Amino acid sequence: MVGRGSVVGDPVTAHLVILIGFAGLLGAMLAVEVLGRAGREPFRPVAHVLEAALASRTGRWVVWAAWLWIGFHFLAR
Repeated sequence: MVGRGSVVGDPVTAHLVILIGFAGLLGAMLAVEVLGRAGREPFRPVAHVLEAALASRTGRWVVWAAWLWIGFHFLAR
């Protein structure tokens, strides 16, 4: 019998929470992509969204800035 206030099992670390969060985001992105390719409304595949965004000069700047931010924050070490 476990005493009052005792925690059973391994503690949940911030690293584990971050991994679970990213796995959830990846799963959501894949689900939206699959629904978009299946033709379900209102979902669109990423290629169509980027095509619409890159149609204007402002959209190109926004996509470039987002790519730059992702590169600096997640890919650069």
